[in-house]
Amino acid sequence: MTRHGESINNINNVIGGDCHISERGQTYSNFLSDYFSSLNSEVTVWTSELKRTKETAANISSPGMHWKPLNEIDAGDFDGLVLDNIMADYPELYRSRNNDKLNKSYPNGESYLDLQKRVIKILTKIDMTQNGTLLIVAHQAVCRVIYSYFTKTPLSECINTAIDLHTIYKLSNNKFIPIRSYL
Repeated sequence: MTRHGESINNINNVIGGDCHISERGQTYSNFLSDYFSSLNSEVTVWTSELKRTKETAANISSPGMHWKPLNEIDAGDFDGLVLDNIMADYPELYRSRNNDKLNKSYPNGESYLDLQKRVIKILTKIDMTQNGTLLIVAHQAVCRVIYSYFTKTPLSECINTAIDLHTIYKLSNNKFIPIRSYL
């Protein structure tokens, strides 16, 4: 699995949204294409329905599918807002959610438990006996849920797990091993 390449919203510290990737994100997209072309394995690519994941996977010449359950955690009324503004304008709400991301959401958004229910529906479609490689290009919160699911680590322990940009995480023996792109 990997997060999408750096997006315009990552640069501007905006949460959510459906934005494009940056130049740096495009460089990562090229890295992914080169990396997966060099494997002697059939690759299937799953992305969310959002632009930044599709653009990240666009250069990989393999079959792909876009799945709504892989979309980023819904930020509700705060979708598209700058994180610093949320902290300044809604400090109590920000603190409350930040202290209990598992159960709390932004107004009209999703908590991590809500997200987990959505993402697990798609993870059950993965055939672990299938030959080849499956690459999931998703978002930080979604990757945390995937990490929790495959490592069998409680989600409550994964909601702050670092899922770095421009890093491929390879599942091996129920552990995720990072493969960095050095961007």
